[in-house]
Formats: sequence, C-alpha cells, structure tokens
Amino acid sequence: MSSNAPGQLLGYVIQFPRALFHLLSMGQGDCVCIEYLGDVALLLASGNAITEEDKSSIVGNPLTDRSTDLWKTFSNWIDAIENKNLTIEKTQFVLFTNKKGRQGIIDKFHNAKTDGDVNQAIDDCKAELSDITDKHDIWVYYDNVVNKHGNVFAQIIKKFELEIKEDYGYESIKKKIREKHIPESQIEFSLRNISGWLQKVVINKISQKQNAIISWEEFDKEFMVLFDRSRTLELVDFALQNPPNSSDVHKQIKQQPLYLKQLIEIELENEDEIIEAVTDYMRAKVNRGKWIEADIIDETVAQDFETKLTDFWNNKRRELRITNKNLGDAEFGQLLYTQCKMRIEKIRDMDPPAKTISGTYQALADEPLLGWHPKWEQSFKK
Repeated sequence: MSSNAPGQLLGYVIQFPRALFHLLSMGQGDCVCIEYLGDVALLLASGNAITEEDKSSIVGNPLTDRSTDLWKTFSNWIDAIENKNLTIEKTQFVLFTNKKGRQGIIDKFHNAKTDGDVNQAIDDCKAELSDITDKHDIWVYYDNVVNKHGNVFAQIIKKFELEIKEDYGYESIKKKIREKHIPESQIEFSLRNISGWLQKVVINKISQKQNAIISWEEFDKEFMVLFDRSRTLELVDFALQNPPNSSDVHKQIKQQPLYLKQLIEIELENEDEIIEAVTDYMRAKVNRGKWIEADIIDETVAQDFETKLTDFWNNKRRELRITNKNLGDAEFGQLLYTQCKMRIEKIRDMDPPAKTISGTYQALADEPLLGWHPKWEQSFKK
C-alpha cells in the first residue's frame, strides 16, 4: 500500500463536507457539484459560479509557495477559462485547505482586493520564485500562470479567496443547520442524515455515468420534512440510521434474555417471530435513549407511555380470562401477546415509529413488569 494512501483518501473525502456546506447555503435554482468544474462547485441560478479546489494534508501546509498543489490549481483555472468552461466575470475562485501554515504568497493573493494590491502580490511572487527553472516540479504550472497568462492570472487573484478550516468545515455546517432553526439536540442527527444521503446520491449518479450535480430542489425535497420534524421535536426514528445488525440479533437470541424466555414459555418459537421480537426490542431501546438524550421526551413521558401499555396489558388479560376460558396456557399467552403488539398508543400526542410499541412490550417483559403466560409470575417474577 502506498505510504501516501491515507493522504490521498483524505483529499477525496474532504469534498463531501465542503459540498454539504454549499448545499446548506444555496437557494432555489442553485446546484452543487462534486468533481465538475472543480473539486466542489456551486452553480447559482443567477448564472454566477463558485469553483473550489480542496487541498488537504495530514502533516503540514499543502499550499506552500512552491507547492505543486498551489500552482497546478491556478493553472487548471486558467485552462478552464481558456477553454470557455469558466468565465472570470461570473466566477469566484476558492482554495480550501485544512492546514494553516506560515504567511506566504497564497495569503498575499487572498488579501489582494484592488488592482494595486494584485500587481504588488504578483511582483512579490515573481521575486520570491525568481530562482525557479524548468527543472522544478512546479515550473510547467508556474510558467503557464505567471509568464504565459499573466493578465488572466491577475483577474483571477482579484476574485480569489483562501479558506482554512482545520475541522474540515464541520462547525460551519452545524452553524448552517442551526440557522434553519433546528434545535441543538437535533444538529448531529440532521448532519448524519444529510451526509449519508449526499454520499448515496453521488455514488448513484457516478455509477450511472452522470455528473455529480445536486440541485436545491433535489435537496429540499429530501430534507424539508426532516427539518420540519426536528423543529417540532417530532419522534424521529433514530433506529433507521443504526438498525440492528444480524450479528447483534443472533447474539441476543443466543443469550436468551428474559423477554425471549417469556416467548418460549408460550411456545412461540418460530424463528422469524423471535428475530422480529429481538429487532423490535433493539429499535425501541435505541429510540427511547436518543429521544431522551435529544430532549424530545423526558423520563416522565417515557414512564407514562409504559404505564399506558401496562394498563392495556392488564385489562386485556382480564378480558381474555373471561372470554376465552377454554384456551390452553400457551394459546392464551400467544393471544395476549398478539393483542398487545397490535396496540396503538401515542407519545406526546404523536404516533411513534413502527415497532415502538412491540419493542417496549419486550422491554417491559424483560424487567419483568408483565408477562404473557397466565402463570408468568411464578416463573419469571423477581
């Protein structure tokens, strides 16, 4: 494996948080692109564009005065202008990096806002690199930029910005999410959702030989509902982001916790039903923990929900004893279990995600605060 492989990988993946930032910044009619007109680009409905090159490093500043990354970037921009892929008048040029270095040529380019500033920055550049010859790695790019296209280079500098964020811009992304009035407790959840969606979209587009261009409309359609739910502290299904995997499910089955023993006691041993019970239990546990952590509900609300389920179980058990006196113990338990799984109950006047009720019943049976077999207390009550 190449010793530079981790650095090369970082160079690619850094494009995703940068694209996320632009997605959250853009408006109707705008598009964000990855590996199209730059590492990341923003095509605005106005006809203007932002083209961004992302340079990263694990150990040090990737944009030193004599770095290939620096001069190749300017050379590529000039080639794009010469080939009519970009127009100076309508384009902003951005260099993003994750490492801060000592003040150098790049900083002078960034700070140059007037014609006088630009000319001075170029003169300083020529003086600093006066010893560069055609033997140097950067010569082919430097020569193309400074010697062959000096006028175009000067125009680029006037519209050039250097952006440095050692956290790869994630704090800026979170700030953008907050600006959408998303509660602090929902920021990380929203960020994970957007990140996963973006990677999936980009992979799908590339695999279908399409340019990785994401429109505002595409993004808004996907996340308008999520942001609305987050703002109203809706019962988001966190378990969708981290569903139980097969290994964890089978590990739980092998351990046979109390709620599974209760199902075996009523002769409910079908493999699919057991797997469903374990999956429901895990999903409900994840959601309850996340809802409390995110301040969507508190312990009082959670306990009230459990009390309502327990009350229904108790009432249904009494009813079945009266109406189904001829049932065997196992059949009685299976009927009670099925009736409870089908129960509809709200949390804070909202319908919880699927399997929340079934999973919570499994948790209550694990305590055990309830059971399915008519004589469950004799076998399982602590």
